[in-house]
Amino acid sequence: MGRRSLPQVNRTELGGLAVFDIELLGQPEGEGEGLYSWGRITLGRFRDEFQAPLYDWAPGDYAAHWLESARRLVQGAPVVVFLTHMLRADAEYHLGWPAWREGDRVYLQERLFLREQLNGAFDPEYPEVHAGPRQKISVEGEPIAQWEVGLRDLADFVERRQRSNGSA
Repeated sequence: MGRRSLPQVNRTELGGLAVFDIELLGQPEGEGEGLYSWGRITLGRFRDEFQAPLYDWAPGDYAAHWLESARRLVQGAPVVVFLTHMLRADAEYHLGWPAWREGDRVYLQERLFLREQLNGAFDPEYPEVHAGPRQKISVEGEPIAQWEVGLRDLADFVERRQRSNGSA
């Protein structure tokens, strides 16, 4: 699947852009099992686009999952995963962003979840069981890319989504 990188954005330069956001963009593309929507995650100054397959999940499933994951993190969960590539629970792989809460900070890393490396069946309702503790160094000894946002940024995301859904 393709990937488009976007320019980094500074919240203070652009009048209060969200420090944390995850959303689908525009209309679905492709057809059949190749149907997908472009999505974007914003983590402070970092922005990245991804392709979210619409084979098993519809756009509303992604949005509901992201809102519920953020809500659980704000309410005290130590880790959640924001899934960005969900096919079927038994698919060969899944993509997502584990988010670990440490005090009032949240650390996110992009992760490829390979079925053969999971410690049990993949449950899209609770993918965090496969996230494990946050690691800073890979098994190869290299630093793992991660982004840090405030817990308040996740709470702001929840509030924005609830307002836009009319469920504030």
